[in-house]
Amino acid sequence: MKANFERSLHWYLAMLGLAVVALLSGLLWQLALPWWQIVLVSGAVSGVLWRLHKQRLAQLKRIFSRAHWQLEAMLQADFSQQLRPHFESGQVAAFEQQLIALSEQLHHQKSRYNSQIFVIYQLIDKLNAPILVFTEDSRLSYANQAFESLYRQPWQHYKGATATSLGLEEAQQGWQFISHAQAARWQLHSSYFYEQGARHSLLVALDITKALRQKELAAWQQLIRVISHEIRNSLTPVSSLAQSLAERATSAREQQALSVIEQRCLHLQHFVARYGEISKTIEPQLQKIQLGPLFESVRDLFTTQHPTQQIDLDCQAHQCHCDPHLLEQVLINLVKNAIEANQSASPAGQRVSLRSYYLSPAVVIEVADEGGGFANLDNVLTPFYSTKVDGQGIGLTFSQHVIECHDGHFEVANVNEGERSGAVIKMTLPS
Repeated sequence: MKANFERSLHWYLAMLGLAVVALLSGLLWQLALPWWQIVLVSGAVSGVLWRLHKQRLAQLKRIFSRAHWQLEAMLQADFSQQLRPHFESGQVAAFEQQLIALSEQLHHQKSRYNSQIFVIYQLIDKLNAPILVFTEDSRLSYANQAFESLYRQPWQHYKGATATSLGLEEAQQGWQFISHAQAARWQLHSSYFYEQGARHSLLVALDITKALRQKELAAWQQLIRVISHEIRNSLTPVSSLAQSLAERATSAREQQALSVIEQRCLHLQHFVARYGEISKTIEPQLQKIQLGPLFESVRDLFTTQHPTQQIDLDCQAHQCHCDPHLLEQVLINLVKNAIEANQSASPAGQRVSLRSYYLSPAVVIEVADEGGGFANLDNVLTPFYSTKVDGQGIGLTFSQHVIECHDGHFEVANVNEGERSGAVIKMTLPS
């Protein structure tokens, strides 16, 4: 039989009581008392000893029961109730005090841990990169606001959903997207942490298209700087020489030829200057602006120039953090492109849509037309590429560069609505 402290103590006290009663009975017998008095006194003493035995044993059990309850509460991280000491001195009192001190220390540590976790989650919630937390059984337990850039819905809508239903799977090399389209845009970094004894998976999704765009743009900027430098070095002496020769020329034909050379030099210099805009570093001066007046200003700019074009405004998102001058320049450029696309379509389009709406935690601005759409979506954002006869291929590239300098996202797509088809440009800006 396994050792049992309560049973051992019970038998020890019982045997001690029997010994006391036996000694008392022997003493009374020596005093020559009647047998019935001996039995009566012995029975009374036995009852008192048994009652004291039960009381002390019950008190001891209560002490250990309270300690057991307190330890169970600490294991469950429940510090709502605290053990009250019943003794002021002795080993049991010291045991109770140490148990209370341990509970208070664990409570303090848990409060500090909860505060740190709260701060961490607050920080995570402000990050622009989507961050997801999955439980040990691969169910979504938390995500930040940037989750919507992945699934177009608040994360609370998917709370408790499995990783598979969200298009994610855990492989030997780590977490990854099941969809090739998402995997091409988003790179996942995963790690693990333990909370309350359970393992959780922490996933951070990074938009690699932006990093690739920055490297691609840096390459184009370097190429443009080199070409611009070489062209300017060649055009300057040619233009100067043409002017000098034109002053000395006697025949009208020679003067006309030199004038053409000078004009072409000026045209090339202007051309190089236009492309040089892409290579400039843009530093937005962010401020909170009202989008309604900005939209109206852009519409009024084209209303008199193109009376046949109707520019519809739908400003559901009223405010935005951006550089107002840069954003206005982008909107003017995009609306101008939309009007030109409408006019060149067959049949000609007549409506341009300029709208804004919230896609928490971001603001989306869209410019749509009825010009038939882009002929080649793969190259539409490539510098120098244009399907227009007189296009230079820098308008959309510059607009994309401006939006990405705002830590935003620039998307181009074709849409078909009924009998009309056109292009839509979506700009997503952080709120």
